[in-house]
Amino acid sequence: MSEEKMLLEYMEKHNEAFLDMLKEAVKLESPTEGSKTDLEKCRDYFERIFSSIGFNCHVVPSNDSRYGDHLLMEFGEGDEQILFVGHYDTVYEKGTFGSLWEQEGTKISGPGAFDMKGGDVQVYMVIKALKELELLPENKKIVFFLSSDEEAGSPTSHKHYQELAKKSKASFVMEPTFGDCTAGLTTGRYSRGNYTFVAEGSPAHSGQEPEKAKSGLKELAEQAIYLESLTDLEKGVTIACTCLNSGNAGWPTVPGKGELTIDARFSSEKIAEKYDSLFQNLEPFNAGVKITTNGGIEKPTFDEKDPAHKKLYELAKEVGKRFDMNMKGYVGRAGTDGNFTASVGCPTLDGMGMSGDFAHQPGKEYINTEDIAVRGAFVARTVLEVLRMEEELQSEIE
Repeated sequence: MSEEKMLLEYMEKHNEAFLDMLKEAVKLESPTEGSKTDLEKCRDYFERIFSSIGFNCHVVPSNDSRYGDHLLMEFGEGDEQILFVGHYDTVYEKGTFGSLWEQEGTKISGPGAFDMKGGDVQVYMVIKALKELELLPENKKIVFFLSSDEEAGSPTSHKHYQELAKKSKASFVMEPTFGDCTAGLTTGRYSRGNYTFVAEGSPAHSGQEPEKAKSGLKELAEQAIYLESLTDLEKGVTIACTCLNSGNAGWPTVPGKGELTIDARFSSEKIAEKYDSLFQNLEPFNAGVKITTNGGIEKPTFDEKDPAHKKLYELAKEVGKRFDMNMKGYVGRAGTDGNFTASVGCPTLDGMGMSGDFAHQPGKEYINTEDIAVRGAFVARTVLEVLRMEEELQSEIE
């Protein structure tokens, strides 16, 4: 029997076990900046299940009171390793979902089922399958780093990913696929900038003498329109205003102060540098209002054109054919920890997790149960190919 058939049959046989484990993980709600007790319970659950199949697990402190701690899990020993990338935090406040687990036909919804606890459980099932089918090569190491702050931009975890990636032959990011695509992968991602513009003008009575105000609110409203007008999809630039705070409802005052936050995405480092310079030196429309910029580039570009990433993708496409999957690569505007692993030269393939849709949309986010087995078998077989390769994936970067 071929390895592809062995893996697919294994995944199909264990599909219900997969769903039972995912259900437990999803019901352990773990918002990024939620209760530390809730985050710890979810982290401990993953530690238990991975320990049960032979992983050595170590808690890595985030050293930030806003976030939970991370989990470093290692299987096997050897000088050569691959890295799985995951996170257990979710964007939803606890209680946002009316029901934490809903199944309708082949669709299951719940907080983080798609983004990305499904991908986390998938790593467990992949290694369990390779172990029990006795397919794992000797003297190879598998590392899985599970972070707690990805949805906040990985402020405390990104350095760990970069250090682990430097030691790894390849990084597999278990984020969900690009949309509802059985054969989807993410082969590149935009860089992300996060900026808050602080306006300082002078207030005035909104009835008696509003003309004397140097309004921070008006300044930021004009800036919001201007900044969003810089979006250029053809060039690979998106600017979205995400928060505007100024003044107090009901007060008879034109506010002098305010803050505007934007989320900026760029398709290349060159473009990112150009816009970063503009934002760091943003000119006010009203000379009487001072603008100060906080923030900057948060995630580097994951460049799909890098030869190392391209080589890994081509390998994945060949593996996909063995499962009758015509793998399709997409460049995502949303950033992941794959931006960080790619930034240090580690061959990276993203979007290896669940198929489904509606990430970050409470009550709508779902996974496709009919794709769990085939995608799990595909990931397992791709991992085997990389572990067995004699040459380095980076060899073509000369």
